[in-house]
Amino acid sequence: MKELLQNIKRIKLDDAKNLILFDTCFVISILEHHKHLDKLKDKNVGLTSFNVEELLHVEHKLSHEDKTLIRKFLKHPNFSILEIPVHPGNWKEEVDFVSSVDKGLLKEVHDPSDAVLIAAAIKTRSTVLTKDKHHLFTCVLESFLKKYSIAIYKDLNFI
Repeated sequence: MKELLQNIKRIKLDDAKNLILFDTCFVISILEHHKHLDKLKDKNVGLTSFNVEELLHVEHKLSHEDKTLIRKFLKHPNFSILEIPVHPGNWKEEVDFVSSVDKGLLKEVHDPSDAVLIAAAIKTRSTVLTKDKHHLFTCVLESFLKKYSIAIYKDLNFI
């Protein structure tokens, strides 16, 4: 999978706008349940470089079939990797990045590693797809993000 990821279009944080950003758990969940992503064929979709690193970290736990589905997903014609200056496991880097986007965000999302995706979405005015009901898909966070006109969804029904 690393080889495939090296050939995917990368976008700088300041150059990206209006993407549909996938949380790592959403990618794994949607593929494990064999849901088709045909609804997204004309959309600009992607993962942050942070989420790509998370995906590579758990890749060895995935079945061969799931790995095949992820490779297919990564070949989406409008798929990009959003380059962000944060790496999983670096708490200070995560906190600094999130705080640089919105100082109040860590009050709404207490885990900086979860808040990284939301900060990237704020910065790029992107939609977020997640299955993380405890930290990201909450009414409080949705209300907080209204000022940015950003939405978080737990499925593809918004399309």
